[in-house]
Amino acid sequence: MNILSQRTIKHVPSLLSSLMIALGLLLPFSAYSEDKASSLVSKAQEVKFKARVDDNFLLAGDYYLGDKKSGGVIVLHDCKSDRSRYRLMANGLSQQGLHTLALDLRGYGDSVSSVYSRENIKKSAKSIVEYQSEMALLTSYWQEDLIAAYKFLQTKVDSNKGIAIVTSGCSSAYGIELAEKIRLNSIVMITPQVTYADKERYKNLVDIPSYFITSSLHANSYHSAHELFSWNGSNKSKMQIFKGERYNYSLVMSKKSLIGDIAHWVDFNTSK
Repeated sequence: MNILSQRTIKHVPSLLSSLMIALGLLLPFSAYSEDKASSLVSKAQEVKFKARVDDNFLLAGDYYLGDKKSGGVIVLHDCKSDRSRYRLMANGLSQQGLHTLALDLRGYGDSVSSVYSRENIKKSAKSIVEYQSEMALLTSYWQEDLIAAYKFLQTKVDSNKGIAIVTSGCSSAYGIELAEKIRLNSIVMITPQVTYADKERYKNLVDIPSYFITSSLHANSYHSAHELFSWNGSNKSKMQIFKGERYNYSLVMSKKSLIGDIAHWVDFNTSK
């Protein structure tokens, strides 16, 4: 049994591109390859912090310094990747001046140990049932981990500014869970993967500005996003539906202006 059971003019064009980046204008993000996303790490500070005071386990992330006048945002990956897949997203948010923390959830990316590791669970699990059981134990820590991430970012943001969260796929459920404990300024859900219980918990929240993004043929997230958007009473909320069946970071990477749209929406809500 896994040990876890015991308890991520010829120079004009280039000049214009540089100027657009400096001004934080919308960029054709999908034109970048995933390899180029790794170069964005140099713009961020790699950070590690304790999940709990009495716990020596360290969470890892990329922190992008924001403007004094701007709020903050936590970027969460989906359950099949880590923060490296969302560096273009984090960079786009930081270009808007937001204090941005791209977090590796416990067990993923650099937030791992011999005890907490999705890869180790995959290698040692002898059946899908055992794998699911071990992953349930691993993700049971995520609520406290997200509170720790929120508190870390809170030390970087002016007390008058808000903090938002960007979720993708399965992490949307944990964003809802965080919103039950802490008054988030706003939440973005990219192709949310949520259960009936998750949706009921969302409906019991104070109407938080929410931005739902989904694909018309990604049935589960489409119906969940539509249901939650219809229920939400904030006039700042928004829903965007794209043709096709792309989901998670694949959807983000396929749409040229989506990162810019998300960044402007989050900035508008957190910096007011």
